[in-house]
Amino acid sequence: MRQAGTIATRQNAERFANYLLSLGITSKVDRDGDQWIVWIHDENQVPRSRQELEQFEREPNAPRYDEAERAAQQVRREAADKVRLARKNYIDMRNEWANPWRRRPVTITLIVVCIALEMKIVDAGTDLDFSWPDIMAGQVWRLFTPALLHGGLLHLIFNMWWMYDLGTLIERRIGSIRFLLLVLGTGVASSMAQFLAVGPNFVGMSGVVYGLFGYAWVRGRLDPTCGLYLRPDVAFWMIGWLVVCGAGLVGPVANWAHGGGLVAGAVLGYLSDNLSRLWRKT
Repeated sequence: MRQAGTIATRQNAERFANYLLSLGITSKVDRDGDQWIVWIHDENQVPRSRQELEQFEREPNAPRYDEAERAAQQVRREAADKVRLARKNYIDMRNEWANPWRRRPVTITLIVVCIALEMKIVDAGTDLDFSWPDIMAGQVWRLFTPALLHGGLLHLIFNMWWMYDLGTLIERRIGSIRFLLLVLGTGVASSMAQFLAVGPNFVGMSGVVYGLFGYAWVRGRLDPTCGLYLRPDVAFWMIGWLVVCGAGLVGPVANWAHGGGLVAGAVLGYLSDNLSRLWRKT
């Protein structure tokens, strides 16, 4: 920091500092005996600050300095809002890894169940497959439970990786109950899309994963303050994999489940944002 100069009274020193802030120049006022020093944070702004100080000393009561005080207050309010938002979105990863269950119980439970089913730790037989006759007979859980089954270790690892990443992000922000409803909604939508387009033979959490991706993408773009920020690499891999699978480059894949989950998640993200705006207005 460098001095712009000294001012006789604290009131005028703070008045001048407010004027500088309205110009985009940040400063600090310190007492030095009977005078007050105005320090400039950015040394490149010192010459201009000294010119402004000369004008201020000639007419410290000019109307433009009154207007500058109001503008400076607005700048400070906006800066305080940014600090509060940053603190809201700050995550201490030491606590996250020390207690992986914390604030994401639904995500962890789903991962554990999927692993247990794939490793045959829990054997559900065919009770979780998608079967339309059984669904019509009242076994409505089959609309979702194919998402818990996987077709091999690589399939499981891929889906659980993204489930942990996206699930952790979203569950922390919207809470476990709403997150569970989101998972169920996108799971049912992806299953129905795949069944109606191709038939009943499909398994995997990827439809839900794409639903979470769609939700976070749309909600985050509509409301940047909601904390649902997707890293650029997430969007790259999710969209890239969708294109690769859709082009048939990796064998038989439940593409309709991917698309159905993505659309359902995007729609739910849009509706969630609109409901949130309505709630804030009431």
